[in-house]
Amino acid sequence: MTRSPSAPTAASREAGDSDLPRWRAFPPLAIGVVMATLDISVVNIALPTLARAFAVPLTSIEWVVLSYVVTITGLLLTFGRLADRLGRRRIYGLGLAVFTTASALCAASPSAGALIAARAIQGLGAAMMSANSFALLVSSFPAEERGRVFGAFGAMVGIGLSVGTPLGGLIISHLSWRWLFLINLPLGSLAWFWLRRGVAEDAPAASASGLDLPSTATWCAALVALMLGLSRGPEFGWGDARVWPLFPLAAGLLGAFAVLERRAREPLLPVRLVQGPLGVAVSLTLIGQALSISVGFHLPLFLEEVFGFNAARSGQWLAVMPVSALVCAPVAGRIADRFGTRRLSSLGMLVTAVGLWALAGVGIRPDAARVLGGVALVGVGQGLFTVPNASALMALVPPDLLGFASGLQATMRNLGFASGAAVTAALVATRYAHHGGGHINPGHALGVDRTAFTLATHDAYVALGAVALLGAALAWSVPDGSARRS
Repeated sequence: MTRSPSAPTAASREAGDSDLPRWRAFPPLAIGVVMATLDISVVNIALPTLARAFAVPLTSIEWVVLSYVVTITGLLLTFGRLADRLGRRRIYGLGLAVFTTASALCAASPSAGALIAARAIQGLGAAMMSANSFALLVSSFPAEERGRVFGAFGAMVGIGLSVGTPLGGLIISHLSWRWLFLINLPLGSLAWFWLRRGVAEDAPAASASGLDLPSTATWCAALVALMLGLSRGPEFGWGDARVWPLFPLAAGLLGAFAVLERRAREPLLPVRLVQGPLGVAVSLTLIGQALSISVGFHLPLFLEEVFGFNAARSGQWLAVMPVSALVCAPVAGRIADRFGTRRLSSLGMLVTAVGLWALAGVGIRPDAARVLGGVALVGVGQGLFTVPNASALMALVPPDLLGFASGLQATMRNLGFASGAAVTAALVATRYAHHGGGHINPGHALGVDRTAFTLATHDAYVALGAVALLGAALAWSVPDGSARRS
């Protein structure tokens, strides 16, 4: 049904009637997402340093990363629903306070166990923030500006993910590892101060449901088991006793969650919403993130094992992807505001498919034009896709469920991050064996058969390009989320 441009949505009226200048709401949310994403990537490069500092093996210190990631993923949906009930700015502000305080605890940790525990608390705060960022943006800006602000926000996500590794390396080289966390203290304090002055207090939705604690606990446990399995599979091997039991455990918990939801008067995950177009948009969020990480996860390994690059050079070549996405995201937001989201989302997935197929054609000899061109196309495609898809997704839910939609979107983004790495590793390992390379541990592919590894990479990216093509078709089926259509 077509809506007149002069008939604003409830979210538009709410944003337009606010006495606060709209763009004052953006900085505290931008700082929050930069901190939350930065603390995923900035710590990775410090793991060997932390292992030496605490005299523990890498298999133990990796929980510094895992405890943060699994806590975020397990609690995103819960805090999205809780914010609908208690107020989104309140939960976001509490998340900022928890995250900043936990950062100080991380910096002061006397042992590896204390650091892992502090990182879990930090993940708790990050979940509160990430679950409500998009919802606060939707309620602060009118629909006709939503694409532009989502584009700018997407650029902040790109900054957080892309600067983490070089910033972490710089800190580790010149300062103590504790400064990895101390930098959050002034940023978190500034964001909290700005939040109270830039974001209007929102009233809890009268129709928002309460939390079903058994369903919430089961959902969190299922996602934690699934994330652990997907994260550890590429490193330890899928048949390892530390990995494979996690998947039947996750399946059993998800089955129990489904039973609890059917019996619940106020379900945590309303099936009526995710069965239709919202479910497609949410699935596309997972697919887009998985395709993006398939390049960031596997291509550095290919460049180093086949081309003989060092880590610094492969990082320079891969930097083209986040930079391309960073440039395209704000532009995509403006175009989506004017022409709608459906065409742009589909185009973004098509461009991603072309980029992946270009990477599939890379041979044993270094080919800068093909590698850099393919990486750039994937970055452009994801920059064109991510913002319109987010805008369409948020337009598919009523105002009283914006927190739920924001949390669900962030959950799928994190699952896409883990599943993309896992699926790519499994594809490469399977095809490597098929081409005569034998067994390979995708997490530590040292001394590979270069020909078999190149052929396996070709097969993996051909398959992933087909997934992107399917994503383009799915994106075309999502109702247009522009300001001018409904």
